[in-house]
Amino acid sequence: MRKLLRTNLWSATVSCLGRSAQLLAVLLALSVTANAQDKKQQTVDIHKMLQKRSITNILPKPDFPIATAEDMRRAKDASGAPLSFPDRVWFPGEWEEVKAIVVSVLYRHFMPGKETDSRYAAYPVVPGYAIYYYAESQDDAPEEVGRGEYITNLDMESQTGQVSFNVIDAIQRAGVEAWVRIEQASDEDLIRYYMETHEMRTDKIRFFVANGNDRWFRDCGPICFYYGDEDKLAMLDFQYDWARQLDNLLPSILHRKWDIPNYINQVIWEGGNCLVDGIGGLMTSTAMYGHNKEVTVGPVIWDGKDPKTIKYTTREPLNEDQCREALEGMLGHAGTSIVERLKNDGGTGHIDLYADAIDENGFLFARMPETYKDWKDYATLEGNVNYMLKQKNFWQDPYVNWGDLPFPAHDDGSDFTDEEDYGRVARTYANHLMINNYILQPCFSPVDEDYMPTAAWDRANIEAMKKLYPGYTFHCIDMRSYDGSGGSIHCITKQIPADNPVRILHDAMFNKVNFGTLTEVPFSAFITNKSGIKNAALHYQVGEDGEWQKVDMTGNGNRWYCRVPVSKFPKGKTVFYYIEATSNNGKTVTKPVTANNGGYYDFTPSTEVAYKADDYDFSTEPIAKEKITFQLDTKWLTEDKSTDEPTGISEITASKPAAISNEWYTLEGLRLDKAPTAKGIYIHNGVKRVISGR
Repeated sequence: MRKLLRTNLWSATVSCLGRSAQLLAVLLALSVTANAQDKKQQTVDIHKMLQKRSITNILPKPDFPIATAEDMRRAKDASGAPLSFPDRVWFPGEWEEVKAIVVSVLYRHFMPGKETDSRYAAYPVVPGYAIYYYAESQDDAPEEVGRGEYITNLDMESQTGQVSFNVIDAIQRAGVEAWVRIEQASDEDLIRYYMETHEMRTDKIRFFVANGNDRWFRDCGPICFYYGDEDKLAMLDFQYDWARQLDNLLPSILHRKWDIPNYINQVIWEGGNCLVDGIGGLMTSTAMYGHNKEVTVGPVIWDGKDPKTIKYTTREPLNEDQCREALEGMLGHAGTSIVERLKNDGGTGHIDLYADAIDENGFLFARMPETYKDWKDYATLEGNVNYMLKQKNFWQDPYVNWGDLPFPAHDDGSDFTDEEDYGRVARTYANHLMINNYILQPCFSPVDEDYMPTAAWDRANIEAMKKLYPGYTFHCIDMRSYDGSGGSIHCITKQIPADNPVRILHDAMFNKVNFGTLTEVPFSAFITNKSGIKNAALHYQVGEDGEWQKVDMTGNGNRWYCRVPVSKFPKGKTVFYYIEATSNNGKTVTKPVTANNGGYYDFTPSTEVAYKADDYDFSTEPIAKEKITFQLDTKWLTEDKSTDEPTGISEITASKPAAISNEWYTLEGLRLDKAPTAKGIYIHNGVKRVISGR
């Protein structure tokens, strides 16, 4: 069992005595800064204001000059090229296999000389150069008070900062790599040792160094897709908001670091507002309309040396029809649904705060209890859910509602008093992350050593969710420090799909079904892999105590099928089933993906519902490739050809680490007024010192 992560950084400091002085010095500096801020007890922490997901709602836009046509031409020549894209693509659903999750640790950026004054903060624009902001109270909008170099400080003290370490640990426990962005290479040793002293995993971390603004990687990260007969991996790179200029470059950084092709467009669209069904269906909200209609500036460009050369690029605003056309052309070719944004969700209007998908057949929703029916967002949300469930999935059936998620509460389990009361925290259980058969789940109370919430009401809600996600292992993380920020676990992570995918598309049977006069029940799926499919089988069980039966499926191209005598499925007995497939290159997967952990499809034969012949597909014919893949509309895209640091990433000066204090401390972290004279062990400038006494 791992130790629960504590807020006292000195537990790590004491443990790492004897390590390098540099490591201790950084730890000491972090603690000194945090202690000083606590002592000031100021009424505002501007860093928390700037870390909100919807920062553009409160931050004044800097008055950088607009780039000329010649500036734009040079920038385009340097960073992009016309797209030459030869093959067909598909966007995997979030329930499908992944190999890595991209995440960042949390940093605070300080105005030099104001490191201990929480009313001041620096907000980087390009590496080494930031705008300084000031706010007197939590109700005041930040105002610009200067520009210049900034100090970078890894946040390991705050509860918000510690969430990142819990997430990184959980990603590895799910069995995949954590690709972790750090702003300073020296932070790697510090992070590894800190996590190890708290019995957290570090064996699957891959660090990459890049300057940044924040950790909302769902929004600024790439949307990955497969293309061609080899199912190669590539990325779509949408534009992020104008405030987080460094984060906007994340896809290009991943492109150069891991050699993943990146295709850039000028549409402003945040990844938290993207919900795909894995086969061409897309759900999003009207939040994207405002971004594209009102914002006329794009990423900044500069010469990489002189901040005086920083200029905004320009972009053409898009109306609603153009927004829809762009999304349909790039990833929602089978159907793009745009629903109304919510108002009291933390400020983003994103769909990932209340909708989720576990396969191509349907969704789950975080709906509000009827006790909140007088809220404006209640009506909006109900309208959105009803609209989405009326849309047709790939099988030309209405999307399935796989279930309604529980709704959170106050810390003590009580209801929210009104819509504004809820909006101040905007908690949701829907904003979780699927990692193969693992779910990183937000909760709203401390967790025990089994990663389950300790508050009874919170635990009951998670237990209810387990029934909606059969076969998934839940790893809960206390996300109360994110209250009011506009997001949770899903928002700070971005999945990288697995290599060599085995894709299974299946029109699932569920609930009560009527076989009418059928003598055989057909089961079929479209199954593909770059090497071809070696074999596939249907596995089924009648009743919870029945023995599992296996029926080999016959392949015809990408169609695999079998038929089971209807007599095998007695009326009133629940049937559990899944499909298993093995590729010619030796990879085996199941549908559902959690079948090996007890997650199955299930249905109950019954005469209580009407017989519908259209519910049963007896066809044995394969499906055309064009039906399950599509061609990108390349008019929106340029190909990222950057092989070196792109404009906006090149260093002018490295951001500075927090200064080391020339102070004496006890091993418990208490600062002394002067050099000690009593016998004992102390820390001075990050180094263990032994005082023999006088």
